[in-house]
Amino acid sequence: MNILAEELAKRFEEVPAMEFYREVFPEGELDGADELTPGRYTGIAVEITNEKRNGKQVIRRYTVTDDLDEIDRLQYSDNFCILAPISYAGKSRISRNARFMYAFVVELDNLIVNRKKEQIGLKSLIAQWSNRVHWIPKPTYLVASGTGVHLYYLLEKPVPLFGNVAKELAAYKRDLTEKIWNRHVTWSCTKETIQQESVFQAFRMVGTVTKLGDRVQAFRTGERVSLDYLNKYVSADRQVTEVYKSRLTRAEAKEKYPEWYEKRVVRREPKGHWICKRDLYDWWKRKIRAEAVVGHRYYCLMTLAIYAVKCDIDREELEEDCMELMEVFEERTDREDNHFTEKDVLDALQSFEDRGLITYPVNSIANRSGIAIPKNKRNFRKQTAHLQVARAMRAVKAEIGENVSGGGRPSQEQTVREWQELHPDGRKADCIRETGLAKMTVYKWWQKGATGHEDDKADL
Repeated sequence: MNILAEELAKRFEEVPAMEFYREVFPEGELDGADELTPGRYTGIAVEITNEKRNGKQVIRRYTVTDDLDEIDRLQYSDNFCILAPISYAGKSRISRNARFMYAFVVELDNLIVNRKKEQIGLKSLIAQWSNRVHWIPKPTYLVASGTGVHLYYLLEKPVPLFGNVAKELAAYKRDLTEKIWNRHVTWSCTKETIQQESVFQAFRMVGTVTKLGDRVQAFRTGERVSLDYLNKYVSADRQVTEVYKSRLTRAEAKEKYPEWYEKRVVRREPKGHWICKRDLYDWWKRKIRAEAVVGHRYYCLMTLAIYAVKCDIDREELEEDCMELMEVFEERTDREDNHFTEKDVLDALQSFEDRGLITYPVNSIANRSGIAIPKNKRNFRKQTAHLQVARAMRAVKAEIGENVSGGGRPSQEQTVREWQELHPDGRKADCIRETGLAKMTVYKWWQKGATGHEDDKADL
C-alpha cells in the first residue's frame, strides 16, 4: 500500500476492483459477451505488456462486456492496464466510437507533502468538498493511482457522447481541473503545469500495478452525482447543458443534410481533413525536442501523433520518432517517481488512432504541451514556395498600379538569412533541403549564432 492509499484508508472504505467497476458500469448497461443489443455497447480495456514482437511492444485490447470477466482477469495483471469509464461501438477506442460516459474523472498529481512527509495536499483536497467549504464537488471515489489520485464522479445517468456534448464536457473539465489543481493541493498549480486531459482519457485500472509497483486502490468518498450538481462548481459559460438529446434527431438530420447522412451515418465514413505538408510534423518534432519539460512530455508526444495524422505520416515512422524522443524526455526526469517510459509513449500513441483529435485547437495544444505556438504566416510552406508567392503578389500589385517595394530575385545570402529568421531552431541541412541552394552556398552565408543547435558541426 502506498502512502496516499494509507492516508485514504484512515478516512474512507476501500472498495475491491470488481465492486468498483460494477458501480461504474451497472449491471445491464454493457452488452453481453455473445449479444448485439441495440442501444448497448461495450467498454475497452488496454494492456501494455512487457513482451516484444518484431521489436515492438505488444499491446492487447479487451472487450469489456456486462459480465466484467475481462476486468476480473486484468485486475491481477502486473502490466500497465488502462480503462476509460466509457462505452464504445466497435473495438476501437477512438472518440467517434464513444457512446456513453458513466463517470467524470479528474487526475491529480504532485500533491503537496511537508517536511514531515505529511500529506498536506490530500488533506486539503478532502477539506475542499466538506460541508463548510464546498470549493469543489464531492467525488464518489478517490482512487490512489500510485503517484497521485483520480477523482471519480459516478453519474446518476450516463451521458451520451454526441459531438456537441463532448465539446461542452471538454470545456467543463478544463474549468474544473483548474479549480482542483489549486495551490493548497498540488505543487503544480500554474496554468503551465496543470495537466489538462481529454474527456476520453483512459485511467490506470483499479487492482492493477502502479508505477511504484504496488496496486491501484479505490476508496468510496461520496454518492453518485448529477450534472446539475457538477454545474454548480464552474462558471456559467462552462456548464454542461442539453446532454441527453442531440440538437437534431437522426430523421431531422437525414432530411436536412442528406449528403452528410449518407456519408457519415449510412457509409460510416470518418470526418475528412486537409493533409498538411510534413513541415508541420518536422517542426513540432524539433520544437518538443528542444522545449518539452516535465509535466508536459506526454502531451508533446500526443500532439506529435495528431500532427502525424494531419501530415499523413505513417505509424511506423511516428513510433520510431517517439521512441527516440522518449530517451531525450527521460533525461529530463527530476523525480524518481516520474520517469518517462515506453508505457507513456504507447499511451500517447493512442492519439494516432483517434481521428477526432485532428481538429484539436492550437490554443489547447499550447496549454497542454507548455510550448508557445506563434501564428504561422506562411502555412508551413517551404521557403522557396513562400518567396515565390510573395513575388507573385508583388507582381500583381505592380500590374494594377499599387506601389511595391523590393522585388526581383532574392540574393542567395538574402534567401539564407530569411530562412534562418523563419526557422530560429533550424539546421543547415534543413535549409539546404528546403531552399534548394547548394551546400557550400548555405555554409557560406549561414549566420553564426542564429540557431540554438549544437549539431551544426555534424553537418560538415
